[in-house]
Amino acid sequence: MKYCSTRGGVSELNFDDAVMMGLAEDGGLLIPQELPSIKEKLQDWRSLTYQDLCLEVLDLFVGESVDRSELKAMIQRSYASFRTSTITPVNPVSSIHVLELFHGPTFAFKDVALQLLGNLFEYLLN
Repeated sequence: MKYCSTRGGVSELNFDDAVMMGLAEDGGLLIPQELPSIKEKLQDWRSLTYQDLCLEVLDLFVGESVDRSELKAMIQRSYASFRTSTITPVNPVSSIHVLELFHGPTFAFKDVALQLLGNLFEYLLN
């Protein structure tokens, strides 16, 4: 998988280079050059745990940069400190459903992404 900038000044980055760069050097966001097709996988993914779904989705984007077994271990470590096993539960409230994003260690939605990102940085720096 290759990544490019939304502003066009950076392209052909591997996953690890894109993660370590953060924002593109031209000030744009780094996005995949192509999105993988997941339509045929959606039905199978419906019953996965948050961690297993995270593994399946991320595995499509990391390419050769992170070994699948290492990625799985990283995901397990990242979400082990959440206060609910479902990580981001969806609860009915009247006629709507609400996604709860506050069960991480700092009670903030940012934990959902940043717990994993910290472990990913550590892995890539080694």
